[in-house]
Amino acid sequence: MNKNVLAQAIKVTMPVFFGYISIGIPFGLLVVNAGYPWWLSPLMGLAMFTGAGQFFAIALFSTGTVLSVIVLAEFLLSIRHIFYGLSLIDRYKNYIRRRPYLMYSITDETFALVTTVDVPSGVDAGKFYNLISFLDQSYWVVGCLIGAAAYKILEVYNLTQYLAGVDFALTALFVVLAVEQILIRTDILGSIIGVVVCGFTVWLFKAGRFDSSGIIWVSICFGLVMLFLLRGKSFYRNSRNEKGEVVPSEKKEEVSKAGIVLAVVFMSVFAVLFLIFSKPHNLLADGLGRLSLADALAAVFVSGAVVLATRVLPFAVFAKKNPPLCIRFIEKYAPPLILMVLLVYCFKDVDFSSASACAPYFICVAVAGVLHVFFRNSMASIIGSTVLYMVLSRLWS
Repeated sequence: MNKNVLAQAIKVTMPVFFGYISIGIPFGLLVVNAGYPWWLSPLMGLAMFTGAGQFFAIALFSTGTVLSVIVLAEFLLSIRHIFYGLSLIDRYKNYIRRRPYLMYSITDETFALVTTVDVPSGVDAGKFYNLISFLDQSYWVVGCLIGAAAYKILEVYNLTQYLAGVDFALTALFVVLAVEQILIRTDILGSIIGVVVCGFTVWLFKAGRFDSSGIIWVSICFGLVMLFLLRGKSFYRNSRNEKGEVVPSEKKEEVSKAGIVLAVVFMSVFAVLFLIFSKPHNLLADGLGRLSLADALAAVFVSGAVVLATRVLPFAVFAKKNPPLCIRFIEKYAPPLILMVLLVYCFKDVDFSSASACAPYFICVAVAGVLHVFFRNSMASIIGSTVLYMVLSRLWS
C-alpha cells in the first residue's frame, strides 16, 4: 500500500479517531462494569460496529431484557443506514469486490467522510473508501479494547471504586444525540412524544405496574402511532409514488387514510402481542439481573445481523426504486422520538424519592445538554458531564 495514500486516509479520519477513541473507552468500561468479560467489548465493535446501538445494547444486557426488545431497538436505531445506503449506491456500484465491507462498515461518520472527501489523484476511489472504512472501525474497536483493559487494570489495583457513576456516559451520549436532533430539525414533535410516552411507561414501571423489558418497545410503538396520527396525513398527501412522481390529487386522501390506518393497526398489534407473549426479563437473566454471557453473545450476533441488514438492504432491494413510504416516514420522524425514548429510559433506575440521589443526575443531564448546545463537541459533552456526575454522586452519597 502506498504510504502517502495511507497518510492521506489517516489525516482525513483523524476527527473520527478522537471521537471514536473517546467514546469507545467509556463503552469498554461499561461492558466490564456490567459484569461481562473484557473481550466482549471489542467483539461487539467487530460484530455490530454501531456506537449508539452498542451502548444501548449493553444497557439492555445489564437488565436482562428479552431479545425481541433488543432486536427492535437495534433495527429502529439503525434504520437510517437504509438511507445512507441509498445515497451510496452509485458511489459504490463499480467496486464489486470491495462492496461487502463497504456496506458492512457504513456508519454516520464514515458516510459523512466518503460523501465529502476528495480522493487523491491517481488513487483508486474504491480502495480509498475501503481504507477510510477500515480505519474508522479500527479506531472504534481499539477504543472499546482500551476501555475494557483499563477496567481490568484498575480492578487489579482495587481502584474500580473510583469508577462509580461511569455508566452515566450512556445517558450523556443520548443527551448529546437528542440535542443534536433538536438542533437540526424544525419539527420537534417526535422529541416531545418520546418524552411523554416513555415518561409514562417509566412511571408505570416505578409504580410496579409494568415490566422494565417493555418500556422501550411499547414507548416506541405507541410513539410511532401518535406520530402517524399527527403527521401521517400530511406526509402521505405530500408523498411520491415509486416512480418519484407526486401522488395524483384524487388519490391523496385515499393514500393518506390507508397509510395511517395500516400504520396504527400494525404498531398496535405488535405492542399488544409483545405485552401478551414476552417473557419477564429475569427469565433470561443469570441470577444477577443481567443476561447470561451465552444469551448476551447470541444477542450480539443477532443484533449485528439486524444492523448489517439495514446497511445491505438498499443495495439489494432499493437500487432501482424508491423505498416504501412507511420506511421513508420512519426515517424522517422516528430518530428524535427514539433518542428521547432512550434518554428517558435511562431515568428508570433513578431514585426520585431522594434529592441526594436524583439531583446529581438531573444536574449532569442539563450540563451535558448545555455543553453540547454551546460547543457542539460530543467528546467534551460526554466526558465532562460524566466526570461531573462521578464527583457529585460521590459528594452527595
